[in-house]
Amino acid sequence: MTSALRKIHAWIALLGICLLAACSPTRPPGDLFAGANRNLAAARQAGAQTYAPLELRFAEERLAQAQAANAREDYPVAVRLARESEANGELATVKARLGKARETADTLRQQNAALQRDLDTRGGEVRR
Repeated sequence: MTSALRKIHAWIALLGICLLAACSPTRPPGDLFAGANRNLAAARQAGAQTYAPLELRFAEERLAQAQAANAREDYPVAVRLARESEANGELATVKARLGKARETADTLRQQNAALQRDLDTRGGEVRR
């Protein structure tokens, strides 16, 4: 074999190796599940079990599915599901905070109404 043929074969082999490396599944980033886990923890802490149970459950299910896809080395699906879990966890957190704010507003509204009734029954007189 001539030197030129060896060079050509070396380049073809190198090109083949590069193509194989490019076609292999790319592992997702190591912190793929970190955002989803962080949002789930925040949602639980915000009271999503009470105020946004559906969104919390969706986030938990998507995270479990993402971990299963990652174990199967189906990385594009794992990334998509992890992002969905992260978004659902954030939604659960926001809905839980909204539910708590509404509950607080209702309590204050009831207290104001009770104070107004008390003031009305006293005829507006001020005691000193």
